[in-house]
Amino acid sequence: MEQDKVAEQMEELKVEDGNKDVVGDKKGKEGGKKKTKGGGESGGRSEMDPLPQYIEGRLALYTKLKEEHDTLMAERAAKDSKPIKVTLPDGKVVDAESWKTTPYQVACGISQGLADNTVIAKVNNVVWDLDRPLEEDCSLHLLKFDDEEAQAVYWHSSAHIMGEAMERVYGGCLCYGPPIENGFYYDMYLENEGVSSNDFPCLENLCKKIIKEKQPFERLEIRKETLLEMFKYNKFKCRILNEKVKTPTTTVYRCGPLIDLCRGPHVRHTGKIKALKIHKNSSTYWEGKAEMESLQRIYGISFPDPKMLKEWEKFQEEAKNRDHRKLGREQDLFFFHDLSPGSCFFLPKGAYIYNSLVQFIRSEYRKRGFQEVVTPNIYNSKLWQTSGHWQHYSENMFSFEVEKETFALKPMNCPGHCLMFDHRPRSWRELPMRMADFGVLHRNELSGALTGLTRVRRFQQDDAHIFCSMDQIEEEIKGCLDFLRTVYDVFGFTFKLNLSTRPEKFLGEPEVWDRAEKQLENSLNEFGEKWVLNPGDGAFYGPKIDIQIKDAIGRYHQCATIQLDFQLPIRFNLSFVSHDGDDKTRPVIIHRAILGSVERMIAILTENYGDVDLDPGCTLNKKIRNAQLAQYNFILVVGEKEKSSETVNVRTRDNKVHGERSVKECLERLRHLKEIRSRQAEEEF
Repeated sequence: MEQDKVAEQMEELKVEDGNKDVVGDKKGKEGGKKKTKGGGESGGRSEMDPLPQYIEGRLALYTKLKEEHDTLMAERAAKDSKPIKVTLPDGKVVDAESWKTTPYQVACGISQGLADNTVIAKVNNVVWDLDRPLEEDCSLHLLKFDDEEAQAVYWHSSAHIMGEAMERVYGGCLCYGPPIENGFYYDMYLENEGVSSNDFPCLENLCKKIIKEKQPFERLEIRKETLLEMFKYNKFKCRILNEKVKTPTTTVYRCGPLIDLCRGPHVRHTGKIKALKIHKNSSTYWEGKAEMESLQRIYGISFPDPKMLKEWEKFQEEAKNRDHRKLGREQDLFFFHDLSPGSCFFLPKGAYIYNSLVQFIRSEYRKRGFQEVVTPNIYNSKLWQTSGHWQHYSENMFSFEVEKETFALKPMNCPGHCLMFDHRPRSWRELPMRMADFGVLHRNELSGALTGLTRVRRFQQDDAHIFCSMDQIEEEIKGCLDFLRTVYDVFGFTFKLNLSTRPEKFLGEPEVWDRAEKQLENSLNEFGEKWVLNPGDGAFYGPKIDIQIKDAIGRYHQCATIQLDFQLPIRFNLSFVSHDGDDKTRPVIIHRAILGSVERMIAILTENYGDVDLDPGCTLNKKIRNAQLAQYNFILVVGEKEKSSETVNVRTRDNKVHGERSVKECLERLRHLKEIRSRQAEEEF
């Protein structure tokens, strides 16, 4: 019976009924020749005809297993179903039946509009397929697209739609296809072939067809050995099963002919995706390792409303015009070179901006009781073993041998600051101790991940570590919050705050966490800005406050850090003498940065302030025009008239003319504007 169903499904996909024994070899994987359907004239690919043979073999096995699963589920529903209570966010309790009632049915009972607009359910704080039966008494949240978790699910489902299209166009081996911050991607192994942007129209047309078919997303739990047979044509899926899956069973999801290893969950069916665009491709390596196979990566974006896609396209165009890499070249600020990938060369004007940011933070350090220190760039690997970074982060560090010892360039400052704290006995009178460090850091980022100034290998941070006692946490956090508001007000950034609390797998005593989290909460409340609680999202070594700044075109960036750390003082056995003479009292470390990396902040500032459109009808001389093109904030013009009267003619980069000013008045005004750090200096001059 299941063979008849498979035959019908494959016929719908225009797949010729071939020899199933060839699944897994090259012929079985690639299928027949590609059939040209118009797209070939523009140099792009078209859908394969026939489709790859592995699709048919995979679908046959899945169909058999799904029928067995549905029979078992029907028996369970008949035998084990019992009344359960479903608690909604407003406290209302809905009656349901275990193994029968689904979140979608509950949503329909409230209103059809709610059911139609819900992307995914959250059952007992775990995301859950809308058509998956509830199993016990539970809480239920119905998430729409404006929720971050719902967006991730929506884009994950969109990745599966694109993955189905990729199999039908390229016939290669799909690898990973996750949601990302803005959209999704799918990697595919194509041996010696590549992907071209000319292929995008064909892929998008296939995605539209898949969406129109409203293919349901089906979840199925299958034994590992069976999955190895199902995916024997794809060595990458077999690697995942053998290396990552530690349980006897795991889940796959199906939409149409695509069946893929996946934890899920997903939207109800492909028709929930209302607008989808494929916009970029690149190459990468399997799991980011340069020694592994080269893969082709295709990026996409999707929305529940075509208007949202139009807005996204406008946003992308604006972001392209503001790209700091473009502006950095045009304004002669900085550049990169292949001989030192991920390490920026700051030209004189760029170096001036860089040093001005550092000096700005230094001026605040003096007011706020921070003491600047200088620490080594290179440490023996024993330091990183003590801190725990070697066990978890060594692949991201530049390491080398010296006299049969392994050393590494530092990727962060905190272990070095622990050595400074520990180099002599400390007293409670010295706390809080606020160490600041602009030391150069290096992280071994993959070449494919390097992105201008936002992802680099060499950088500096306005890094500080506050060593304090437990009862000093609240006041220190207040100081950190005031510090970041002072800095961000100067730049004109608004920001949002999130308090991330104890995760499920945490280290330390619960009462210590509770006390620290209460102090963070008190500090945030007194700070006066709106904040959101992220329960369970803290690091394993301490709670944290996440800060995201918003730029001129609505993008959010993570720069500042306020992170409590209970574990590093334990690892380095740090202690101080307390009020009562106890010389084994453990300090707490607060990791704190405001700019984050100076490089990243320069990228954000460059894009935030953007470029200035010059009047094409400008008739000023070439020198003035060149100064405007170079984006100088103030242009001082001195001709014969000004020279004789000891004045300067002042204009700004947006071509606003302030007229003649005496040299003395001009210098005084510029000094004043610099001291008050005015964001509207050109207007206030």
